[in-house]
Amino acid sequence: MPALLATEVLVALADAAYATVSLSALLLIGPMVAAHLLTVRHTLLAAATALTLALLLPALDEGSELPHHLVRALIVATGGLWAYVTARSHARHHAELARMTRIAERAMIPALPAELGGVGLAAHTRSSSATARIGGDLHDAVATPTGLRLIIGDVKGHGLDAAHLSATALAAFRRTAATAPDLAALALDLDTALSPSLGPEDFVTVLLAEFVPGGVLLVNCGHPAPVRVDNRLRPLHPPRPCRPLGLSPEPHVWRVRLLPSDRLLLFTDGLTESRSCEGVELPFDERLHEALTQVTLEESLREVLGLLRRHTGGSCAHEADDLTLILAQPLHARESPVPAPVVEDRHGRG
Repeated sequence: MPALLATEVLVALADAAYATVSLSALLLIGPMVAAHLLTVRHTLLAAATALTLALLLPALDEGSELPHHLVRALIVATGGLWAYVTARSHARHHAELARMTRIAERAMIPALPAELGGVGLAAHTRSSSATARIGGDLHDAVATPTGLRLIIGDVKGHGLDAAHLSATALAAFRRTAATAPDLAALALDLDTALSPSLGPEDFVTVLLAEFVPGGVLLVNCGHPAPVRVDNRLRPLHPPRPCRPLGLSPEPHVWRVRLLPSDRLLLFTDGLTESRSCEGVELPFDERLHEALTQVTLEESLREVLGLLRRHTGGSCAHEADDLTLILAQPLHARESPVPAPVVEDRHGRG
């Protein structure tokens, strides 16, 4: 903005210095540029500055006649008014576009309820894009007769292509989550739905969870391992690896104990890739455990985000990736229509 005002002053001085050549029309450069690139307030300021300079030119250019100066001032005033109207129109269009974008974002990534299917939930998502909430991360939850089923995933890449794949994965999950016989079948259904949209090097990491009495069933297709929060933080690595969706996965279901006092943290790699100014990952230590064991799930996520901001150091933070956090906790025991098999995790714990 200062550069535009300085340009207008230089134009006025040049117009006064070269009486044989009228340069006053160039005073409209400032308002026109501001109308297309800056705010309505800045446009008004540029237009007012241009008109003031046009009115002051008679004092600098005594050789010109008064009618000439009046016509010049009228042209500048008319151009400034046009710039103001244009800026207002652009502002309305931008506001409407932002409103429609928020509606689309809420439709694609609806906020998880605080409780669903007997499980307490809290979620936070952040896009790597500064202009949109939609990114390569995806998450959702569906209550089914056998228990709450939850998905969290990460599409390779960023931008519109990643958002399109996220939408495709979420649509497939919502369509089949309640009818798939188990999580392995659900993962294969998602892989089938995504395959036509994936390029030769594209893939989607996915973690599926189904909450059952006393535990949680998991399928991990190349996604960061969730963390069980009890008296310490316990990463739940799958008994055997599984490739991401799009890379011919062979999903495997296993069960992990989850008491009503335990919590389950699910996240995308934006958590582990948010590094300090020295390039150090966020440690999964006592501070993170304390943050995850606050009174409420929402308060715990706020503490985790605060811890993450302090670790990354604000302006020098490495926050180039999308981030999604989900914290879940069983609220009460439910009757299970079919006993769920217990499969020990890698560390021999049920």
